[in-house]
Amino acid sequence: MSKSEQKRQACLRSAPRKAVKDWQPLFARLQEAIEWGLDIARRLAEDYDEELEAIERVRGYVRAWLEGRRVDIDMNDVYTTLAILFAAIELDIGIDSSPVIAAMRAMPSMLHLPGAARDELPTVVIRRVPLRRRNACAAFTQLAA
Repeated sequence: MSKSEQKRQACLRSAPRKAVKDWQPLFARLQEAIEWGLDIARRLAEDYDEELEAIERVRGYVRAWLEGRRVDIDMNDVYTTLAILFAAIELDIGIDSSPVIAAMRAMPSMLHLPGAARDELPTVVIRRVPLRRRNACAAFTQLAA
């Protein structure tokens, strides 16, 4: 076995591909955790219609994103939902979430996630037949053109 072949084999052994190919369990657990958090936010804001609507829009954003659809997220809905959850955590445990909220102020008000599925038409490739320039010099080709 050559030295380059040994290096190639070592690289293949060190980078397992099994963990990278199977994303569905991660997406399922991520969606479960987010749904659980949104359910808690919904119970906390049950008396406020505007907050409930914002929470449900966030739920729709997450579901669309995990399904691979294009999503335009109104970050105010996300901020409202997070503020409800952070306020409850601050009251319960006493964790200060002001540094997190201060960092979020720099984010744009709309976030565009393109998604995996695209509505674009497929690209059309036009192949040109290469010109044969047998027995032609550069000066003649420029003059002929």
